[in-house]
Amino acid sequence: MEKVLITGGLGLIGSSIAKKLLNNGYDVTLLDNYSTNVDSEIEKCKIINADITNLDELKKISITGINTVLHLAGQSSGPKSFNYPELDANINVIGTLNMLRFCSINKVKRFIFASTFTVHGEPEGKEILTEKDNCEPKSIYGVSKLACENYIKILAPKFKLNYNILRMFNVYGPGQDLSRKDQGMVSIFLSYVREGNHVPVMGSLDRFRDLIYIDDVVDGWVACVNDKINVNQTYNLGSGVKSFVGEMINEIIDVEGKTGVVEIEEVGGTPGDLKGCYADITKIKKQLNFKPKTSLKEGLKKFKLWADQKYSKL
Repeated sequence: MEKVLITGGLGLIGSSIAKKLLNNGYDVTLLDNYSTNVDSEIEKCKIINADITNLDELKKISITGINTVLHLAGQSSGPKSFNYPELDANINVIGTLNMLRFCSINKVKRFIFASTFTVHGEPEGKEILTEKDNCEPKSIYGVSKLACENYIKILAPKFKLNYNILRMFNVYGPGQDLSRKDQGMVSIFLSYVREGNHVPVMGSLDRFRDLIYIDDVVDGWVACVNDKINVNQTYNLGSGVKSFVGEMINEIIDVEGKTGVVEIEEVGGTPGDLKGCYADITKIKKQLNFKPKTSLKEGLKKFKLWADQKYSKL
């Protein structure tokens, strides 16, 4: 039974991957700082309470036989990264360097890193992004993630590691915290629509994104873990579909049964925000046999049903 360790294992994406890997017969250990609540479905996992920014703490962890580390722990709020860039650098960059050192100490063979499409910035004249497009990030978050990618590529041979990098696009779905308004584009707008009849939009409604449902993200990660051939590769992990912000908000309004009731208002912008891009997923389809299954409308319906059960409707 192959052993894997997932950092950020109690978060939305990490916990969802853990459940799928457990069902696929993997021995799963989670490493987390308990900043989120423990999901009862993954209590069967060994859970290590540790801070990735503290190398001394990581060195004290006694663990053997880990083949693959999935590194998802990180700071992912765009506004927070802009306001506190030192925090962003400490968690994302120093945390990643510490985990690479942890892998070396514990003779881990493979390191799979959670990156982001924002490493590209906004290539002039390009809407659809391939893995080979230039990387000139416009956000602090993108800067920190690109730095991590470069450190991984340079240090992997030194630490005798194979690696993969998964550049995730806009992930949404059950498990996101609707009380937060600083990350998760779809969850932010779903929250506003559920709370009342006014949706403030930081930026233009004609911006567009690649919105990928959580189950499809998990399938992409598990496909990467299962594949033992295409190592030292970077993949776009998105839906491959161009979705306009305005249309997405109207879909949410429709799913919530509030058509004609909710007012949408543009109220400025977010530093480092992008006009738009979406993923070319040709490479991950070909090499990992990945194919997203969930349309935006279907994903929003599932998200709403989960939110109805999780939260009392306001």
